[in-house]
Amino acid sequence: MKEEIFEMYKRIPIGKNEICKECNKIVELVDPLSIYYVGKEFKSSDDTILFVGKTAVGGDIGELIDDSFIDATKFGEESLDLKEPKSRQRAFYAYTNEIIKRYYGSYEFGKSFVALSNMVKCNDESTNDKMPYQIKENCINRLGIIWKEIEILKPKRIVFYTFIYYDDFIDQFRPIDCSNFIDIEDDEENCWWHRRFFHEDKTVACDILRYFHPQYKGKEKYVSKVVTWLQQTKEYADHQL
Repeated sequence: MKEEIFEMYKRIPIGKNEICKECNKIVELVDPLSIYYVGKEFKSSDDTILFVGKTAVGGDIGELIDDSFIDATKFGEESLDLKEPKSRQRAFYAYTNEIIKRYYGSYEFGKSFVALSNMVKCNDESTNDKMPYQIKENCINRLGIIWKEIEILKPKRIVFYTFIYYDDFIDQFRPIDCSNFIDIEDDEENCWWHRRFFHEDKTVACDILRYFHPQYKGKEKYVSKVVTWLQQTKEYADHQL
């Protein structure tokens, strides 16, 4: 599936089109980064999860493809595998690793069925999300790159680690041929909400959870919340079959 996503990047073409050029007039950006990771069994499973962060972490972290975008998948997999020393591990990866381990029963088994990406594909080499609104608008709405990735992946669950700052964009998301949805639950105090999309036959197409970004959040509470949500949504989807 990585190859399909990369072909999509080339068709746009990411980093080279007029909208991307507009972004570089607003802020000097590094080359766009690809999706971070796609598990080898993602396409063949009915129990898949896409984890989505805010902006890509800039820097020279992979091979430049077609003088257009950086292949960040090796970096993403190594980060998810927690190969860096603990002092340098980011919560985005450490918490996701633990979620995968608890939900699937083992990390090595579960990593085959997950993918990692970001809402915005560029950055200014900072590890913080400092993107002006117009760059978010260009990447997410005008180019729709994250939504095109989702069209290819067709994940059963999506966990948006985006806090409140991307809600306007996520609120416009509709999976292909799945315009019917309901809002299941929300908790403003603990900053999460859950939406469910349906196929025409009323079976579940996709569940989404929007939650805090993991950084600076207590690990046990955070991980437990996401794992419980994944278990509950899986049970509901299985009951529909």
